[in-house]
Amino acid sequence: MSGTQCSEEEIERKRLLALQRKQRAQQNMRVNNVGAVALSISPITASMVSKDTMKCNPSSPFVSRSKFPSYRFDPINGKNSASHKPINAQTFFGNKKEFPPDETKITAEFYMISKTRFAINIYPFFQPLIETVKTIPSKTYDLSSKIWNCHLNDYETLIGKITRDHSHVRVTPIPKVVIKTLRQYKDSEKKNFEKDLSSIDPKLLEILMPFQRDGICFGIERGGRCMIADDMGLGKTIQALGIVHYYKDDWPLLIVTPSSVRYQWSEAIFNFLPSVPTQYIHHFTSGKDFIDDAKIVIVSYDLLGRAINTFERGNFPTIILDESHVVKSAKTARTKAVQKIVAQSRHVILLSGTPALSRPMELYSQISLIWPHFMGFHEYAVRYCAAVKGNFGWDYSGSSNLQELRIFLEVRCLLRRLKSDVLKQLPSKIRQVIMLDPLLIESGTKEMKQAIKNYEKKSIKGTDRHNALLQYYSESSRARLPAVRDYISNLLTSNKKFLIFAHHQCVLDSISELAEEKKIKYIRIDGKTTSEQRKALVDIFQERSEYLVAILSITAANAGVTLTAAQLVIFAELFWNPGILCQAEDRAHRIGQDGSVIIRYLIAKNTVDDHLWPMIQRKMGILNAAGLNQNISFSDVDVVNHEDTNQTRLDAFVVKSPPKSSTNATTSSSSELNDSKELQWVDDLEEYLEDEHSTKIDVTAKNVNEPDKNVPSKNEFHHLLETDDMDDIDLASIDLDNITSYSTKP
Repeated sequence: MSGTQCSEEEIERKRLLALQRKQRAQQNMRVNNVGAVALSISPITASMVSKDTMKCNPSSPFVSRSKFPSYRFDPINGKNSASHKPINAQTFFGNKKEFPPDETKITAEFYMISKTRFAINIYPFFQPLIETVKTIPSKTYDLSSKIWNCHLNDYETLIGKITRDHSHVRVTPIPKVVIKTLRQYKDSEKKNFEKDLSSIDPKLLEILMPFQRDGICFGIERGGRCMIADDMGLGKTIQALGIVHYYKDDWPLLIVTPSSVRYQWSEAIFNFLPSVPTQYIHHFTSGKDFIDDAKIVIVSYDLLGRAINTFERGNFPTIILDESHVVKSAKTARTKAVQKIVAQSRHVILLSGTPALSRPMELYSQISLIWPHFMGFHEYAVRYCAAVKGNFGWDYSGSSNLQELRIFLEVRCLLRRLKSDVLKQLPSKIRQVIMLDPLLIESGTKEMKQAIKNYEKKSIKGTDRHNALLQYYSESSRARLPAVRDYISNLLTSNKKFLIFAHHQCVLDSISELAEEKKIKYIRIDGKTTSEQRKALVDIFQERSEYLVAILSITAANAGVTLTAAQLVIFAELFWNPGILCQAEDRAHRIGQDGSVIIRYLIAKNTVDDHLWPMIQRKMGILNAAGLNQNISFSDVDVVNHEDTNQTRLDAFVVKSPPKSSTNATTSSSSELNDSKELQWVDDLEEYLEDEHSTKIDVTAKNVNEPDKNVPSKNEFHHLLETDDMDDIDLASIDLDNITSYSTKP
């Protein structure tokens, strides 16, 4: 090899220069990785390498102005200068913690996803906190939700690590009462002992279905303090009677119920508990009644409130609260009366097919009757009602952590089964939306426009606006009457039994007049029907084939009656509470029903229905998320167009035979079928909506015309429906037909 030979000193000098460049490159890389500005270091050449030239000239343009000293390697001395001492990264960047400046904005939210596992939601993303979660042995990553979850046994361990290692992270823990309740459930589940029900009346035990027996055991395991929230028609009454008869040594028994069904309770006791002497039962019908010697007292909610002093003097260790959603509001007199009586009792059984009719907030007052002080209201509302503080106080109308709430309540005190869960032999419901003929609704346009005009006035407030809303609702019912009558007229010729629900007096009267004109025998149950008359009318409809129609008030006959002789249910009007609609549906869809039940909602465009129907669906979505499923959704609704001459006849859906041919292409596309189970479903109703926040229902041209521009804002209408104090039971007594005018403030 040719070339100049280097001495050992030169080789060492070059080696040291190479080490210096390497060290400088590594230092620059570390500085750049953390966002710091690299120090300006002048290039080093062979001519500069001498003991004298290595001394820095402060005026040189290549000298860094950094406040930090230079730590360049000294190739002459072969080591760092004595005055230059290595420093670590923490000293270089200042005396700071290892977390970034915004760690105080990081939140770790804990919530239960099952009876044994909890999830942790970290936002925004923070890798050091993720690494802490990974140290938990039971950790699992859910790919679908992209959330980490762990076993309940590791809850305190993870909370402790986060508190110690990431003290600035905001932690939203699971309420202590939830953790305690779930652990107690886990311990009791290990025992798994069978309850001895031999002390209950043998007649009742003979007719119990397996799931009803489970319901009785559920109540006994919880000391007779529970809520049975089974779907309508699953026998909540018989389960409640089984539980209270198990505790018959703790009688007198008080049964509080809506006045319309109080006599059905005494009849149920006669049938299911024949060992109970008839003289034990007393109906409290007047404030002057004496209850000192009664073993079983049956009273309505309203009468209990008026005679609260009488009942406070009595002693009722065992109480049944039927249709407990009546006491959903803690502000009403009936709720305050119930709270006073329940405070002295040992066993409290709540019954409700719709435990939360609108919001999780309404569950609190009911659960508090079973489990006093289980959680402060504000703590409950913040956790489960998405409480928000506004300019005028707290808003508790929302919903949050519904999955955890459902798990918590099911473990502690709430039992809820749907028909689909326990009664596979019970026929399913078939829901249909019938779009009424818009041409037949035009006869009410003048009155409707006036109602809308009154409602849209910005000058009206409070009660006046409330009255305007009710006037709009009332005028909508009148505007739809011709179309409703035309549709019902076709059904009356089918010779098949059906139920028809309406809310306004004028609609009920018009349908009754139509039945009389067609010489069709019918029964009618509304707010004027007494309890004795109700039972007689129900028996007539159930047992006599010539009575084809049951004309029913939505608010007066949505509960407490069994009308399984019919397989078709018609809603001539909507009601803004989805729970009430569900209860009304189940008058026919109950135990004892032999065939499929068809439910038809008559919808009229450019009326109040444009706002009510989407709102009902949205409310049901909240309840479904909480596990309080009412089983109403767009996904199983058939949309059919009604026209005055070509509407599909009833026998096309009930009788297993093809319908008569139709000349209308739109109708025939959804009515031609060879079997009642093989319906030609029209596109899902949600396809007719712009989106869940749209201001109106957007229906395609083949069904109905575009909405009238005078229809008010959907959001404004929803706000009134959901914020006004419209109690369903109180509203049933309001004569909406008489609200025709109102005064406005100047």
